[in-house]
Amino acid sequence: MTLSELYTDIKDLLAAQFPDNKERGIVSRRIVGGLTGFDSNYCILHPEHRVEIDHTAVNNVIRRISDHEPLEYVFNSAQFLDIELYTNSNVLIPRPETEELVLKILDDLKMRQGQGGGAVPSSEGCPLSLLDIGTGSGCIPVSLSMKFPDCDYFAIDISDAALATARSNAERYSCNIHFIKADILNCQDNSELESLKVDIIVSNPPYVLESEKKLMQPNVLDYEPATALFVPDADPLKFYSAICHYAAGHLNDGGRLYFEINEQFGAQTARLMEDFGFVGVEVVKDLFGKDRFAIGAIPLKG
Repeated sequence: MTLSELYTDIKDLLAAQFPDNKERGIVSRRIVGGLTGFDSNYCILHPEHRVEIDHTAVNNVIRRISDHEPLEYVFNSAQFLDIELYTNSNVLIPRPETEELVLKILDDLKMRQGQGGGAVPSSEGCPLSLLDIGTGSGCIPVSLSMKFPDCDYFAIDISDAALATARSNAERYSCNIHFIKADILNCQDNSELESLKVDIIVSNPPYVLESEKKLMQPNVLDYEPATALFVPDADPLKFYSAICHYAAGHLNDGGRLYFEINEQFGAQTARLMEDFGFVGVEVVKDLFGKDRFAIGAIPLKG
């Protein structure tokens, strides 16, 4: 069977589930890539390449897709910026909005590198340090470490399974990231976390309201970890408050805090950050025009 024939067969099998031809074509190419190991460009450029295909495996993938399971879990792989990450149902699937957040931090690191040259310096003259709170797959520190390997990276998560996934991604790309099991809502007894001082803290914490579940698709609601998604309607900023409290005491002077946020709570998140002493706080829209990021800094002394 050729790659072209495999693509056509899969596309036909998905006709009922994906009536839109363009979407069906995209999904079909991703399945072909997952089954064969060839990327989309290769499949397009070499349609007559012959492959040996296990039709049981094909049918298994189609069944799982029909049950709304995300392809990122079916093939344990997700694209994030220019790298491929190992993913499973213990971690959220990395999203384009988080890619935008990483790009904003990269701009910060590039600016600091331009000022200091060489390894990115902190306000103390040492290599810059960064903490990712609620790291999940590790997509944020892994992607940053690949661009700026001389920084010191730390990442925490409450889930052992998530930390194992993040470590796997760090090892895959030989990233030096120190992982810590910790609950940011109850971290006062974690001596390692309490002793940490860093220059950047970043977090994409749970921010979807419980009441928003009814608006969500089965591929998210039935498969992605609820603890990484949802917060009570009565306390939507519970994680932001805890992180601001921690960051105010553990960021170096001039250090910056980066949040991914619920679009409904941009102004409230900004006020919360200001209440904890952050300055220059701004709410930034994503590519879809929605309030998606909140960024602030600890004042410099003097």
